[in-house]
Amino acid sequence: MPPLLAIPSHSFAPIGSFVEGWNCFKGRVSSVFAVHLAPPTSDDYANDISNVPPSLYFENTKLKATLQKLQSVLDGSGINDRAYAETLGLLLLWEIRHAADPKYSQLNPVRGGLTVLQLSRIKEFVDVHISKEIGISELASLVGLSQFHFIRAFKSSVGLSPYQYVLSERISVAKELLLKRDLSIPDVARAVGFSDASQLNRAFLKLTGITPTVYRRENGLG
Repeated sequence: MPPLLAIPSHSFAPIGSFVEGWNCFKGRVSSVFAVHLAPPTSDDYANDISNVPPSLYFENTKLKATLQKLQSVLDGSGINDRAYAETLGLLLLWEIRHAADPKYSQLNPVRGGLTVLQLSRIKEFVDVHISKEIGISELASLVGLSQFHFIRAFKSSVGLSPYQYVLSERISVAKELLLKRDLSIPDVARAVGFSDASQLNRAFLKLTGITPTVYRRENGLG
């Protein structure tokens, strides 16, 4: 069977394994959120959870929080951003490993961050593709690193995760565009890579504390 993970009581079954059991849901309403984890596309050990043993009905607070964030992306209640979703996916892999073996959380320290040239390539790519989806895989390939190690090296250099950096750049450009009277908020949303105005509103509020409408009003464009 394919890898499977469920919440709020977690169960993990790696590919090729067989597990069985039962659970009694409390209350009349219950739901299951299942995530299929595809085989890794690289030989990066951090992405490979095929050797993690199966486990039924265990609890893990951090894993639950990551799954809930991932679910919010899928059901539209969270920020719909490719880099964000990929970051959550990589974090999910890490937390599954940690849940199975707490010793795994003791990572070797990052040996330096990205070089000035590598950071320049990332910034240029983000600037050029700000209106499009930007994936962690694309950014990692620019500097020749696996996704997992790229995230760590980038955060070591910039102080932000790649997703946080991309989001902050989108909002920075959105601020400039919102000052143009001829552009509607949906126009601005599309110009900075959001699927619609509600996604821009959600991200803008998260980073600035106000909505795009309030930002315009405060700048005399209300």
